[in-house]
Amino acid sequence: MAGLFATRRDLDGWADALGVRNDEDASGELHKLMGRLLDAQDRVRTVARSLSKAPKDDVRGSLATALGRLDLTVVAVDQALRGFAVHERG
Repeated sequence: MAGLFATRRDLDGWADALGVRNDEDASGELHKLMGRLLDAQDRVRTVARSLSKAPKDDVRGSLATALGRLDLTVVAVDQALRGFAVHERG
């Protein structure tokens, strides 16, 4: 896993990817995306509970994989948010 806080280059990359020019706008966009990711986690967990007794293991496995990838994405976005909170790029 990457370091706890993002480098300036990382933050510039995030800002570019988000189509924004400053930290405040980047943080705002990341907060919106975080909300969507957390909502997606809740939805996938709900589906996983509903299908916990599905006759095929691949269904449960696919849902577990989806949750794992969502979890990793939440961590990455959280690290970016922390990076923007700590650094002042302007």
